[in-house]
Amino acid sequence: MVRLAGPSDAASVARVHVRSWRATYEGLLPAEYLAALDVDDYAGRWERSLQSPFARGTVVVAEQDGQVVGFASGGPERDGDPRYDGELYAIYLLPDFQGRGLGRALVEAVAAALADRQLTSFVVWVLRDNTAARGFYERFGGVYLRERRLDLGDDRPLDVLEVAYLWADTRSTLLAPG
Repeated sequence: MVRLAGPSDAASVARVHVRSWRATYEGLLPAEYLAALDVDDYAGRWERSLQSPFARGTVVVAEQDGQVVGFASGGPERDGDPRYDGELYAIYLLPDFQGRGLGRALVEAVAAALADRQLTSFVVWVLRDNTAARGFYERFGGVYLRERRLDLGDDRPLDVLEVAYLWADTRSTLLAPG
């Protein structure tokens, strides 16, 4: 089941966020960076975001047997690129729950929220070397747009690239073949 996230989901979202990053980005990002990710720190960030009346985006969670096993967030684009007006900011699932259709359901929920806000196109950024995620976006109809250096926001020089996939029509994403 996919539903809108609320402030009470902050700790669960943080747990999924950190566990997913560690599993997904092992070997792609510095090990010390991944080891330093702190669930409590992320829980505080997510709680502030989910409580804020000024939040720019939408956050949805995927539940299995009453447990949050994934989440996605999206909203207005953050790059100032005129080719799109929306962005899928994040989508993460615990490894054991991947390949079950939950990722597709999360993207569809965010795309629907973007469409409801008249954001007619959107982009997602993914590590260039994350071939599984890139395949997922390509199967879902995303079109390669461009690449850039990853910025983790801590002035650390990284030799890691991320690529953008574009959906030129947000509403068509809801009808895309799986």
